[in-house]
Amino acid sequence: MGTGLFLAASMIAGAEGEKEVFRKDIFTRNTDGYHTYRIPTMVVTASGAVLVFVEGRKTHRRDHGDVDLLMKRSEDGGRTWSPQRLIHEEGGDALIRVGNPCPIVEKDGKTVHLLFTRNGPDCLFYTKSTDDGKSWTPFIRTTDDPSAPEYEKSNFLSDFEGSRVGIGAGPVHGIHTRRGRLIAPSYIGRKLNGEGRGQSCIIYSDDRGKSWHAGGVIPWNPEFRHGECTVVERSDGSLLMNMRTAAPGLYSYGYRLTSVSLDEGMTWSEPVVDKNLPCPACQGSMLRFSGDEILFLNPAVNHRGGFSIWSRKRLTLRVSRDDGKSWVTSRIVNEGLSGYSDLAVGRNGHILALYENGEKDYCEKITFLEMKRSWLRNR
Repeated sequence: MGTGLFLAASMIAGAEGEKEVFRKDIFTRNTDGYHTYRIPTMVVTASGAVLVFVEGRKTHRRDHGDVDLLMKRSEDGGRTWSPQRLIHEEGGDALIRVGNPCPIVEKDGKTVHLLFTRNGPDCLFYTKSTDDGKSWTPFIRTTDDPSAPEYEKSNFLSDFEGSRVGIGAGPVHGIHTRRGRLIAPSYIGRKLNGEGRGQSCIIYSDDRGKSWHAGGVIPWNPEFRHGECTVVERSDGSLLMNMRTAAPGLYSYGYRLTSVSLDEGMTWSEPVVDKNLPCPACQGSMLRFSGDEILFLNPAVNHRGGFSIWSRKRLTLRVSRDDGKSWVTSRIVNEGLSGYSDLAVGRNGHILALYENGEKDYCEKITFLEMKRSWLRNR
């Protein structure tokens, strides 16, 4: 890192409470051959290496087009970063989207699994790294099939017979449970006459990534549809799913939904609205931080209705000490426009966040943030 950048980052950290917070922009619009960088995800390995994955959108900010999967690494806690690396692209300038990264680091921190999609929910690919992201195994299409019987059992799909089911991974980190199951929070959807319907679900592997299978689907409710989701293992071994929502005919429902699984994601409880978690129809990220603490990060704005980039703002970090039943502490991470995000824990025990933000658009840049635990208390 150049001296000027280092001083700038240090000044920001100092201004936010005696260096309790460190921020650094690591992807910026119209740099290194890409118009916009979006959909950030992150994991930390046993050595402390921070791996971040994003979509590089070649010519515009929109979801569909020529999109590549990119990565950066840091070996010093996010102070300096490697040049961006192309993980996967297809077709040169063809309008093929490769993205929706969902990395999963094993409990011992030595193996990182990575799921990603091509052309949205067209198909799912898998690779892994055992050397802190320096190299990756050849990409394979997973054994999971979007038309698997598990997905056909979901209630709302009976309304869309004859149309193809699409499945998307993440986009957020997955988990490795105490029993050894790799779980990627995911979602399925179909379209009929241009109308999209979605449900959250999981994809799982019980053989360390050799094969992947369709897990349980969150029950359908006619009052709202759910999609992009994030999952944690609770202290009793159950799973808590936290989901983006939309109301019928509306882009945003205004709050997050939650659901619980007692069988490692094969069946899920009826989803309930958590009015402690406002959300403007945006992805969010959840993480078990310690033995009794769960973190949740999202743009905390209660917005119900059509989409507006101005509704995605006020990125807020919340802490639960009862497995997500209540949220006792919160602090705004970024007051301005903010979008998708992910969370991790650094080797030093500090909270790490990666999030979209900007002045006129919530995805002008992607910023890395390190927070000491004390920052949450110094409100």
